[in-house]
Amino acid sequence: MKKILCFDVDGTLVDGVSWLLLTKGLGCSQQEHLEIFNKAKNSEISFIEGERMLTRMYQKSGNATKTYITSLFSKTKPRPVSKKVISLLKKKGYKIYLISGAIDIYVEAIAKMLNVDGFFANSSLEFDENQVLSKIHYRDNQGEVKVEQLKKLTDKLRIDVSRDVVFIGDSENDIEAFRITGKGISVHSNNKKLKSVAWENIDSLEELLTIL
Repeated sequence: MKKILCFDVDGTLVDGVSWLLLTKGLGCSQQEHLEIFNKAKNSEISFIEGERMLTRMYQKSGNATKTYITSLFSKTKPRPVSKKVISLLKKKGYKIYLISGAIDIYVEAIAKMLNVDGFFANSSLEFDENQVLSKIHYRDNQGEVKVEQLKKLTDKLRIDVSRDVVFIGDSENDIEAFRITGKGISVHSNNKKLKSVAWENIDSLEELLTIL
C-alpha cells in the first residue's frame, strides 16, 4: 500500500485560485490580471515582464505588504471535506504533502490548517526592507516543477516515486506528476488530458477513503 499522498491545492483542496484570490483581496482588477497572464502564456510578453506588470499592479493597490497578504491568505479556508478526508487518511497511516504551483504564503497557510506533513510551493513573493511587495517569482512550467518537487521529496524520504507515491490533482499541470508516479487520481476534474492518464478518476475527495 502506498503511504505517501501528494495533493495539489487550488481546485483540489480549496475552491478558487490563489493568484486571483490575492488580486481580488488587494482590490485589483481580475480582468487586468488575466489579460497579463494570457499575454505571457501566449508569448506576447515574457513571463518575467508579466511578473513585473503584476507586481506594479499590486503595489499600486497600497495594500501589498507582507502583513496584509499573510492575513488575507489566513482567511482562505480549505473545503470542509478536505480537512475531514485528510484527517481520516492520516489515521490510516498516510503521510500527506502539498505540492502546488500556488503562492508560498498561501500554501503554508493551507498546510497549517490541514495539519499536513509538509508542502512545496512553486511560486513566491519577495518583500523589501519595509515588508512591501517588491517582486513576484512564478515558474511557467508548473508541470515540470511539480515533478522536481516530487523528486526532492522522494529523495529526502528515500522512497521510490513510482512505487510509494499517489498524487491527487485536478488540472493539466498535474499530468506530469500523474505520469511519474503512475498513481494519479483526478478529483472533480473536467480536464480530459488529465483524466486520460489518471490511475483513478473520482468526483469527490471522500472517494479516496474507499480507494486508498
